[in-house]
Amino acid sequence: MGKAWNLFLGMFVIFALTGCIAEDYDVGVPTAHLSAESHLVAGSQYIQLTEANIDWRSSSGEVEENIGNIEEFGLSQEKINVFPNQEASVEFEENKENGGDIWTDPTITAALWKNGEKTDINWNEYREFQFPANKGNYVLEVTFTTGNKTAQYVGNIVIE
Repeated sequence: MGKAWNLFLGMFVIFALTGCIAEDYDVGVPTAHLSAESHLVAGSQYIQLTEANIDWRSSSGEVEENIGNIEEFGLSQEKINVFPNQEASVEFEENKENGGDIWTDPTITAALWKNGEKTDINWNEYREFQFPANKGNYVLEVTFTTGNKTAQYVGNIVIE
C-alpha cells in the first residue's frame, strides 16, 4: 500500500506543477497592426499602430496613458498611404516582453476620424474592412477591450 500511495502522491504533484508551469496568465498590452494589401503595388503593408489611450493593469505592471484629443494625436503620427476603397485588416500580437497573453473574448471596435467627425468601421469576423472612396486625411482609431483592460491605437491614414 505504501508504494501505491507514493505513486499516487508523486503523480498528483507532477500534474499540479505541470498545470502551473504550462499557463502564462501575465497579460501585457498587445500591439495592433494594420495590414493593407494593394493590387496596384506588389506586396502588402504591415504597419504597427501607435498606442494612444491605455488603461491596462496586470501582474506584469500597470500602463496608463491619456491622450486629450485623439484626432490631433493621430494626425501627428507618420502617414500611412492607402488607396480609395483599399481592403485592409487589423491584427493583434501578444506582448512579447512577458511571454504571451491570454485574451478571453475581447471587444474590438474601430472608427475613422475626419474633421472632428467619427465614423464607425463595419468589418467582418476577420476584422477586414475597406477604406472609404473619398480622398483625404483620416485618423484610424482601434479600441481593444478585454475584461477591465482597454488599449486604444491610432494611425494617420492618407487616402490618395
